[in-house]
Parts: sequence; structure tokens; C-alpha cells
Amino acid sequence: MDTEIPQTAIDYIHSLGRFSGKPGLHRIRALCAALGDPQDGLHFVHLAGTNGKGSTACMTASVLQAAGYRVGLYTSPYLVQFYERIRVDGAMIPDADLTRLAERVAVACESLVLPEGESIGEFEFTTALAFLYFAEQGCDIVVLETGLGGRCDATNVIRANEVAVITPISRDHMAVLGDTVAEIAGEKAAIIKPASAVVCADGQPEEARVVIRHVCESRGAVWYDGAQEYRLLRCDIEGSAFVYEGQGYTIAMPGRHQLQNAMTTLRTVSALRERGWSIPVEAAVRGLARARMPGRLERLSDQPLVLLDGAHNAAGVEALCRAVDELLKMRRLHVVMGMVRDKEYEHCVREMARRADVFYACAPEADDRAVNEHAIAALAEQDCAEVYDCPSAAQALALALGKAGPKDCVLVCGSLYLIGETEKILKARQKMAE
Repeated sequence: MDTEIPQTAIDYIHSLGRFSGKPGLHRIRALCAALGDPQDGLHFVHLAGTNGKGSTACMTASVLQAAGYRVGLYTSPYLVQFYERIRVDGAMIPDADLTRLAERVAVACESLVLPEGESIGEFEFTTALAFLYFAEQGCDIVVLETGLGGRCDATNVIRANEVAVITPISRDHMAVLGDTVAEIAGEKAAIIKPASAVVCADGQPEEARVVIRHVCESRGAVWYDGAQEYRLLRCDIEGSAFVYEGQGYTIAMPGRHQLQNAMTTLRTVSALRERGWSIPVEAAVRGLARARMPGRLERLSDQPLVLLDGAHNAAGVEALCRAVDELLKMRRLHVVMGMVRDKEYEHCVREMARRADVFYACAPEADDRAVNEHAIAALAEQDCAEVYDCPSAAQALALALGKAGPKDCVLVCGSLYLIGETEKILKARQKMAE
């Protein structure tokens, strides 16, 4: 690192930029090789997809930890703290370890000879650092979430995985991954390795499923379906309870889409058992019950009910709308929403506005990617009679909380940048109240 300008390891990592050259694995391969290929000594559950990756990864890691394994969890992006991205047995990487390992990765970066105009980017750097940390920590298995796509994603530098999990695919990041669901599926299915097990989530579009199945067969991987049916006992704002293969389970994350993620997790666990991993049924029960994922209909207070949900693309917003229709239909709904430009924000805003009694438009802190609050408000006004145009998330949230009655719901949704901001704002308010 440049020691002439004092900065934290996180500042340095962010300074590397999101994109660093031609798409491909050549940079991350060179960097990992310079570090001794720490990923080669690890076992992985590797996840790709458009929606549900984070929740499924969280549930899977929780089950494996309940089974007694030392579990690494790598997720992207983070909501409040960068450290959230790298965890071992649920604990975030300490700052001292992040700083120490960032120094080591930075030195390795300086030794590389890359094509002209290319450099190691933020995600590549962080992925290599995570591999080092998981290896140092002696992780038995790592649950590894892709950042973008699959084929050229830095996480795809791994040579093998125990299970490749493909969560539901929809149109997102089209400029990078392709214009059709089939093209995007081809990019994401590239995480499938020869002889690995493959779990394809329920709710997968047929055109995506065909592509995934073809890649699985061409690489000699093992398609794992598992049982498809479950019996729902309860689905409310507290979460869900269901019976699967004669065993009762509960999950704390609300919404039927989380039931789908739980089913994907249980099939992943079954596939791991087939590969020799010892995961008792009791561990699956405990692990699912304990799993929590911030920003997924996350409940922060009760009077009024305040929920945060990072639904930021069309498929995610449609899942959120189904949850709103089922779980919040008896409450007056205040929607606080902000979006970024590279999503189908027009559709997302209008779907949420149709369900809102009051809508508060704001712009997340996302540099030049944020859609300004005036554009969001103009869209919302087509479907909601009471719309407020707010210059910041803090003002939108304060206005919503001021207007909401004790039995109302304030739902903050849209960009993950907005969800992270809201987490910070509300936690600061709670500290002041204490």
C-alpha cells in the first residue's frame, strides 16, 4: 500500500475501482498464484444467480456451522460494514486481520505483470484476501457467493466445488451478462465444475433451467433435484414453518421467497451428504432457525413496524410485492424508496407505488449511479396519490416515521446503498434514545 497517504485498508481496497480491465480470470489467477493459491486447499459451496444468493448462502453456512464445521462465508455486497463480506462461523473478519492481509495482497499485486491498462480491481483483491483468511482460519468448508455473473467472476478461480448452486435467474446486469435469460444463465452456469453436484433452485425460468442442465451434462456434473414438495404450516411477518420429508423446520426470514431459498438450502445439504459430509437433520433444523440476513424484510422496530428490504431489480421487487400483498395487507403502508440507474427502476418504482398509501422518494448515496429523487417521485405519482420528494434518505425516513401511526408499516426498499444508509441512521437513532 502507499504509506505516504494515511488510509485504512478499506479505503485502499475501495480505491482500486469496480472494473479493472477486460473481463476474465487471468488477473485473479495471477494474484492467487502469487499468494500460493490459498483457494486450492479449501472446499466450497459456490452460488450464482440473480436473486436469493445471499439468503441461501447465509442459510447454508448456518446449517453447516450447526453441524460442527468451521465455515467461511463470502458474500457481496455489504450493507453497513465492509467486514460483513468475510465471515468465519458468523463472525466478521477483524480489522487487524483485514489490514494485515491487505498489506500482503497489495505486495503480491505489485509483483504481477498484467496486460497494459489492466490492474487488480476491488472485487478481485477482496476475493484473494478472503481466500487467505479462510485458509488461515482452517475452514472446513467455504460458502462462496459470486459477485457478478459467474464465468468471469473472481470467485470462479476455484478449481473445484462440492456443490454449485444456481438460484433463480432473471434479467439483470444485461450490459455485462447478456440480453436474455438464457445468455445470463450461460454466464452463471459457468461455475459448474466437472464431477461437482449441481442444485438448481425452484422457480428457475425454463429457458435458464435448460441451459443449466446442458452445462451440467457437458461437464459431467451430477444434477441433484431432491424432494420438491413441502407442507406449509405458517407464513407471516415472523417467518415461516413447514414440513419437508417428514421433518418440521422454521425460518425467521419472512416471505414465500425465503421458503424457496430454504428449500434450495435443504437440497444443497442433501447433495453435500451424498458427497460424504456429515450433516444431521437436527443441524439443518437448528441452522435454518438461526439464519438471519440483514436487508431481507429485516424488522427493526414494531410501533410502527419498520422493515428493510434490498429488492433492487424486477424479480426481487416482484418477490417483495408478493410478500407485501400477503403479509402487510392490513397495515397502512409507507414506502421509502431509492434506486440506481443500472436497474429496471421504472418498473420497480411503479410496482411499489401501487401498493403504497404514502410514498417517499429519495436518492441513495451511490455517486453518479443514483436516480435523482425527482425522477423517482414522478414515477411514483402515476400510481400513488400521496408522494413526497425528499433530498436524502435521512429526510425521507424522518418524514415517514413522523407520519406513520403505531400500527402502520414503514418499508424501506430499493438500492442496497439505501438499505445500508437506513441501517446506520436507525441504529444511530436507537443509540441516542438509549
